[in-house]
Amino acid sequence: MSHSINANISHAFYYTSASYENSEDFAGKVRNLFPYSVQYDLSMETDDAYIKDMQTAERFLHGGGQTYRVCRFFINDLCPDLEAAGFSGWCVLLSYFEESDIISISFHYSLSDTTADKVIAIRQSGVNKKYKFADETYSCSELAEKMRVALGLSEHVEISYLCEITKLGDYTDIDVLEKEEPGLLYGILSGDEGYEFVPEHLVQERLESSWGSRDFIRIYASRQAFLFLNLLNTPRHEAYLKRQTQFGTQIYGGCDPYFYMGECPLTVNHGILFSVEFVMMLKALINEVLTFQTEHSKKKFSSYYRRISATRELRRKIIKVLEKVERTEISEIGELSAMLLVSQHIAPIVDQVKYLLELLEGDLTLVYSERNNLLVTILTVLGLLLAFWQILLAF
Repeated sequence: MSHSINANISHAFYYTSASYENSEDFAGKVRNLFPYSVQYDLSMETDDAYIKDMQTAERFLHGGGQTYRVCRFFINDLCPDLEAAGFSGWCVLLSYFEESDIISISFHYSLSDTTADKVIAIRQSGVNKKYKFADETYSCSELAEKMRVALGLSEHVEISYLCEITKLGDYTDIDVLEKEEPGLLYGILSGDEGYEFVPEHLVQERLESSWGSRDFIRIYASRQAFLFLNLLNTPRHEAYLKRQTQFGTQIYGGCDPYFYMGECPLTVNHGILFSVEFVMMLKALINEVLTFQTEHSKKKFSSYYRRISATRELRRKIIKVLEKVERTEISEIGELSAMLLVSQHIAPIVDQVKYLLELLEGDLTLVYSERNNLLVTILTVLGLLLAFWQILLAF
């Protein structure tokens, strides 16, 4: 059976070691490269629907400020031919997470009345599919690479895929959808076009990591892919809006606009974008540690002082990012981030990485100390030889 689907999809590329002194330094570079870009600000007045949705979500979910410091730009310089691409919306978001020194380049777009096969195809090769821009055709991966080089970023990269489905056929109940179409959900999440022939136990295993604080939303995560079911315009969602309007009007004198956010390519509804960013920052930092360890084993004659400092800085970044989820005031957002951490098997890896960094720092400190001791010994011997030579000259 073919289902009509409305979906918002994003591909995000995360780069470490940005080497910018601060957000102002980064912002200056972006403005030079993309003169039509718009720097995001929570208090800015704008008619841009995507920026307004970001502001609405951030105000409601994070009390007027992101959990982590981030400098964002909407890159309006890059937009494909929407009609030719089959998109009903598009935006490019460039984000600099100053505390962890990570930059993400993300591409967000919407598809209306599409099919499951097309969504699965996008999961398989969406980052490499070319679209027509003003000058020539580019894929998301090609655009990300051009931006990476222009921004002077490292090649260390993690890539995430996020798909928000706001309509899937006539389904209005997620429990029913999950019961009747588990294979389809698995296929969309994993990009497996042969989902109808996958053993049931494997399908259930892939859908096991899920979370939802409302009966019309559910989030699934597998590897670096995230599927967000957000069934808008259904009876349950309409009843939810009615309840929020009633409660908000009675208690606060009006309903928060967050509850009336419609479809948006940014996938900021219910904070899924922010939680995915959090998880991917950690994955990028872990990848940086492993790369750093490999390079450490090859560089026998580099500055040990610098490498000790770099090791401590990596551990500080990881701990700093982990602290953020514990400070999230809305419990649902903290629970979502925690679920995503479990789904990505990050928690045990983080413990191992922190232990690895401690060992690496100890090793570097020991070698640095031994080198210093050797240098002191050499200088002492040279001093004695010089004194002996002066005595001989005296005779």
